Amino acid sequence: MTLLRQYRFASFMLVLVSIIAFSIATVDFAQLFLAVTLAMVSWYITEGPRGRTLPHWLSNTIIVALLAWVGLGFLRSGELSGAVAALGRFLLWLLIIKLYSRPTVHEERQRLSLATMLVIAGCLESVQFAFGALVVLYVALAVWTAMLWRLHRSYERGRSSRAATQGFAPPLELAFGRRATPQFRGMTVISVLFVFVASAGVFLLFPRIPTMLDTRGPRGARSVSGFSDEISLRGGDRISESRRELFVVRWLDPTGEPVLPARPLLLRGAVLDRYDPAGERWLSARSVTGVRTIRTPAEQAFVSLGSGGADAPASLHTAEFEMRALATDVVFTLYAPVALSTTDSRTVSFDPATYLIRDASSNRASRYWSYSLRVQPQPAGGVLEGLSGGATNSPRALQMPVPEIRGIAEQILVEARKSVNLPPEPGPDAGDAERFVYQREVARGVADWMQRSFTYTTDLSSIVKVTGEDPIVSFLTRYRRGHCEYFASGLCAVLRSLGIESRIITGYIAMEFDESTGLYTVRESNAHAWVEVRTGPYAWTAVDATPEDSLRELQEQNRSFADNFRWLYGTVEFLWNSRVVSYDSTTQAAIADRVQSGWRTTIGEWMTALNDSLSALTTRLSLGQAGGAWLAAIGVGVLAAALAPTLLLLRRRRIRDALKLDGVPRARRRVFLREASFYAEALSELSRAGIAKPDHVTPREHARMLAERNPEAGRVFAAVAEEFYRIRFGAWTPPAEHAGEMKSRIFALRQALRQNPAAKMAD
Repeated sequence: MTLLRQYRFASFMLVLVSIIAFSIATVDFAQLFLAVTLAMVSWYITEGPRGRTLPHWLSNTIIVALLAWVGLGFLRSGELSGAVAALGRFLLWLLIIKLYSRPTVHEERQRLSLATMLVIAGCLESVQFAFGALVVLYVALAVWTAMLWRLHRSYERGRSSRAATQGFAPPLELAFGRRATPQFRGMTVISVLFVFVASAGVFLLFPRIPTMLDTRGPRGARSVSGFSDEISLRGGDRISESRRELFVVRWLDPTGEPVLPARPLLLRGAVLDRYDPAGERWLSARSVTGVRTIRTPAEQAFVSLGSGGADAPASLHTAEFEMRALATDVVFTLYAPVALSTTDSRTVSFDPATYLIRDASSNRASRYWSYSLRVQPQPAGGVLEGLSGGATNSPRALQMPVPEIRGIAEQILVEARKSVNLPPEPGPDAGDAERFVYQREVARGVADWMQRSFTYTTDLSSIVKVTGEDPIVSFLTRYRRGHCEYFASGLCAVLRSLGIESRIITGYIAMEFDESTGLYTVRESNAHAWVEVRTGPYAWTAVDATPEDSLRELQEQNRSFADNFRWLYGTVEFLWNSRVVSYDSTTQAAIADRVQSGWRTTIGEWMTALNDSLSALTTRLSLGQAGGAWLAAIGVGVLAAALAPTLLLLRRRRIRDALKLDGVPRARRRVFLREASFYAEALSELSRAGIAKPDHVTPREHARMLAERNPEAGRVFAAVAEEFYRIRFGAWTPPAEHAGEMKSRIFALRQALRQNPAAKMAD
């Protein structure tokens, strides 16, 4: 395929990559399949033997209908956060329509512009590694396509000029030399490398804004991890079922042996204790007051998170975490962590009110890779008091700001009592212990009733939102189906309406256990939400209303053969998220400080070692005070000896380029370099005199033109050129005395050029 024919294919591939990239960014695989299929069909229809295209009026009509459809869809959803996704979908389908249009210059420019805008829209929607790899591919392909575009446009202008001037056409802009295709490819490779190097420099100099690290994907879900530190019940119609492997967990008993717990591991990431009815979402109302900062040791030793020691009770279990694709500052924990160790020394923050841990290291050049927790499965009161710091933590009522749920909660409690023997509500004089038992049993009873009466599903697209009705009310009374976020929201709302202190926890549920390795595999689809109920002065008990059997069934349905190999991709994605996505001004400062201090230390060590070595050598050789000068002279000699081969290689390369030896066999090339080097010297003399021979002018013709301005120089160069012709093209082997004769002619040429320096040649 010639360079001119490659342009059509390159431009189509550029559009195809942009479509795939945006669909991956929005995690819309139905859109990906449909758009790629229509794009492939367009290639067959428009580039096939018949070359069919859409009429101009029909394509404009479809574009107007598309604009109206996307605009109405965006207005109907009413979410500003979906504006970029809506714009991207419009650009994608507009690009598909342009593929079916007639390939004029105007249409081709629009296609390339739309493809670029589509990739930019994807950049605002996702930071996943798969999308980043497609962006890199798109940039490289865009450079190649842009260069082919210039060549293609030059060819088209040449055809127009030929028609206007009866056969004569100017040369193509980018066709140069005798091997245009390899040279064009080489120039493309150099251009792509330059673009990537420049992009890397811009990335290092201008880091991401920290607020951009919370990029959210479609439907409000975090595009990086699937875990969210809030729950939004508005707009989302489906949660992630991605099988991406985020991290693995090994659960060890007090003796250090891997064991399988009776229940799945609930890994806590965020505590949500405030419901916003206007935004229909759960948020965290915690402040930084009382948060402690802890530095973990570098030798992977455990550091205590509370006032007690890290090694105390013998009933402590250990949870070992190893990241695969997830790079975050959230340290996922079980309830309740007693001690922590990390592979490298890091600074973490510990909240005594929630028992949550965050990575607060100032050196954020990379996220943590692995860590270990010591946990007491049934924490005693003294352990929890030590974690809380002994601060007063009296029970408090958390109100539910949706009055309608009060009546619904009382009716649900009546229904739950029919199947579960629940204790009576404590009286005004009841003690805290009685109230805590009541809260725990009611929470478990209501959760059991919801598991039997409600249906778990990840797809809520068929549910119609009732205007003016809170989504929790709709879930409890109207639909009674949803995913874990609705189950947790419904249970917490019912308990709070009954005066029971409760809160929502978001994180992951570890269910997939490999007996051969003793590891839990936590995937993106394992993002989970559940409820914790107050059951003591410092104690909270986890209560999960989501049917566990439904979660296991869904996980088995999504299991595939590719799960065995996802860890390979996960490791690369972790490096991407920790080194690229999380790169901000803090990371930039840490890297700069590390590089600066590292160079200073390294150079100082090198200079000290060199000085010590020279001093020892001077003493050994008994060179006295002049030893430094002798060693400096020896060093200059060694440097000159090392530079000599390099200078010789550069001279041979200059001669080879002057003799045009590309494509000549290696054996003949060495002969020409040895016997015809005088011609390269002659060309160098002409270049220094300002009358260099142009590439398109033959040596004989240049000698004739030179003789018109400087007869003596033209005569000498003509003789040199004839000798060059005899050796290069006449297979003549010169005698030994030929080299001396050519040196004399080069000297004569130099003298002739000095006598008439003003004789300049025109190209």
